[in-house]
Amino acid sequence: MKKFLLFLFGAVLVSNFAIAGNYTLNNDAVDNLFDSAIEATTSSASNLLSDTFANESMVSLSSGDTTVKVLIAWIVDYFLGGFGIHRYVLGTKGSMWAIYTFTVCGIFGIVPVIDWFVLLIDGLILGNGDKYIDNEKFFMWA
Repeated sequence: MKKFLLFLFGAVLVSNFAIAGNYTLNNDAVDNLFDSAIEATTSSASNLLSDTFANESMVSLSSGDTTVKVLIAWIVDYFLGGFGIHRYVLGTKGSMWAIYTFTVCGIFGIVPVIDWFVLLIDGLILGNGDKYIDNEKFFMWA
């Protein structure tokens, strides 16, 4: 069975290469595409986004903004929530990682999961992330 699957995989792979060999590159079309393109910089993209979302309270491009901190903490919580690193991102004292680690990843991983949902719903969607910045409580939502 393994040999048959390897043969089948090899046949599909070879047939894809055979089909891909039939394509050609139109250099004139590529050159025209690059000539008609508009050069974008980070500042122009930032200005475009800030103009587009000028009336939206959730979007801000300031690096010190709480929304950015909450977003970064939410992402870090997904990967390293059991160690409390997301709390460090939010500005909590440095010993919070030890508390999360020594309580077996935040009471067997329950606290980081609740933190993740709280940061998503209350911090990002509803925009109430201010109360999680520099929060010294173990249960930051309580």
